[in-house]
Amino acid sequence: MADQTPSLNDLPGDGLGPERASARAAEPQRVVVADPGVVGVDETLAPQPSPVGDIGTDAHEPEELVDAGGRSGIGSGFSAMREVQQAKKEHADARNKLARLQAEIDSDNQTLEHRRQIERDYESIVAGQQQIVERANTAISQLNGQVDSANATIANLKDQLSQLKDRHAKDLAPYRELSDAAKKRADGDAAALRNAKRAAQSADRRLKDLTKQRDRNISQANAAAQNASEQLGRLRDRLTELNADPVANAGEIQKINAEMQAQTSQREQAQARAQSLPTTASADIEAAQGALSQANSALQAAKRKNDASRKEAAAKDDEYKNLRSKFKHEEDDLDDRIVEVQKQLRQLNAQLHSAQDDLDAAQAAIDEAEAIHASPEMTESLANKVADNSAAAAVQRQQVDALAQNERDVRQRTRQSRVKAIAIIILAVIVVLAIIALVLFLTGQGG
Repeated sequence: MADQTPSLNDLPGDGLGPERASARAAEPQRVVVADPGVVGVDETLAPQPSPVGDIGTDAHEPEELVDAGGRSGIGSGFSAMREVQQAKKEHADARNKLARLQAEIDSDNQTLEHRRQIERDYESIVAGQQQIVERANTAISQLNGQVDSANATIANLKDQLSQLKDRHAKDLAPYRELSDAAKKRADGDAAALRNAKRAAQSADRRLKDLTKQRDRNISQANAAAQNASEQLGRLRDRLTELNADPVANAGEIQKINAEMQAQTSQREQAQARAQSLPTTASADIEAAQGALSQANSALQAAKRKNDASRKEAAAKDDEYKNLRSKFKHEEDDLDDRIVEVQKQLRQLNAQLHSAQDDLDAAQAAIDEAEAIHASPEMTESLANKVADNSAAAAVQRQQVDALAQNERDVRQRTRQSRVKAIAIIILAVIVVLAIIALVLFLTGQGG
């Protein structure tokens, strides 16, 4: 951004005293580089005049000139700050430019040394790399044959494994069928055993129920006969009392006699039933006993059959599993052979890739050596470029040193103006704060 403050050159006349005139005469002048064709090098060795005008060597002279020019302290301070920033930017730009130039020189030097080394050892490089090419081609040819052989072996082993699995599946089928059939029979016999157990349990419950029912009926008949006998005893006692009473009611005596006849009949019926129940229930009980005996016999037969079928199923299953395990080991052995050959194939491919890389690297080295050997003018041109850039870097380094010194001089020369400007700003802030405090105080007093 352009400085809007009038420079010293804008003052009437030269604006300099005799001492400044002598100082300007002693300032570095523009120096033209000997080789104008070098790209990226400034044509001036000394820094350009700053935006605030020509500068002298006396650190106190700017303030004197500012006073003479009528500029305020704050304006002079801002101008000094801009001058420092400008000097700092010029120094940084020159330094970065030198760094880029030096990086280019270093890169070109490496390339130049590489080309010169290849030029010196061209014949030995080509001969050595040609030997590597020949060895790599031989190795590649051998490895390709080994890779083809490994692929053929893998294909053959996989075909053998497929045929072996088919044969094993065919041989295992009858054993699997026998095992499945035995297991199915065992499952059927186990179901029959469960049914036989349920039938035996049902027959046993039937026998127990019939026996309990018979005993309960006999007990009830005996209880009824006993109850009738007790009633007859009480009725006899009552009849004896009535017969002894001369004034007894004949109707009551007749009623008691009728009751005694009824109780006698009930007792006789109950006694007869109690005596006949063992005979009448015996047929059902005997039938239940026969059914239980048959059920137990069937249960024992079912147990024997179930045990035999389970043993047969276990034997058939073991036979099938043992044969299947044997076949599985044979298949695993063949599969392990395939895995081993595949591992060898991966190693061969890795060696093949390595040999191909060696061949490519050697051929690339030969091509590079031949290209460099066939273009000595490019090596000479690169050497000239390095020399030119080195000379330009020396000039640029002098310019960086000059700009660094100029930045230091500007900082030293403008230090008092910048400090004064900062002090004025701080003082202005203090005054503003004091005014605000005073206003607040007066407002509080008025309230």
